[in-house]
Amino acid sequence: MAAICVFCSGKSDAPESFFELARQTGKGLAREGHSLVYGGGGLGMMGALAQAAHAAGVPVTGVMPEGLVALERASHEVDELIVSADLASRKATMIEKADAFLILPGGLGTLDELFEVWTTGPQLRLHDKPVVLLDADGFYSGLVTWLASCPLISPVLAGSITVAESLDEAWEALR
Repeated sequence: MAAICVFCSGKSDAPESFFELARQTGKGLAREGHSLVYGGGGLGMMGALAQAAHAAGVPVTGVMPEGLVALERASHEVDELIVSADLASRKATMIEKADAFLILPGGLGTLDELFEVWTTGPQLRLHDKPVVLLDADGFYSGLVTWLASCPLISPVLAGSITVAESLDEAWEALR
C-alpha cells in the first residue's frame, strides 16, 4: 500500500465536476489499494475527497496547521490528524509521509504544494517521489504550457512531473 498525498482545493464553491473528481479520487484510492495523506480539511474538494476515501475504507491521514484546526476546519473523516505548527511544517510532514503526489484542481495553496514537492524532488533531489498533475478539463493547461516554454526552467525539470488528462491516466502513472 502506497501513501498518496493528494493536493486540491478546500473552497466550498468549486465547480461540482471538481467535487465529483475528488470523490472519484477517494474511491480510486481504495480500488488501487492506497492510503490517503492530505491537508486535513473538511471543506471543499478536500472534504469530499476525505469523505469518499474514508467511506471506501481507505486509511486517511490529515495534516493541518493548528491555526486552521482552531477555526474548526478539520475533517472528521480522518483516521489520524497531525497538527503542525505552521504551513511550512505541514508541507514537510506531508512530503515525509507520502510515497507519491497527485495534484487535483486547486488555488494558490494547491499551487504552493505542487511547487514545493516539485522543487524539493526533481530540482533539489531531496526525494524521488512521483508527482502527477491532473489536468482535469484543461484546468492546468495554461500552467503546463507556460512551464514548457519558460526559458528559466530547464526542459528536463519541466518534464520531470507527469501531466495526466484523466484520473485513469493518473492512476496508471502512479502504478
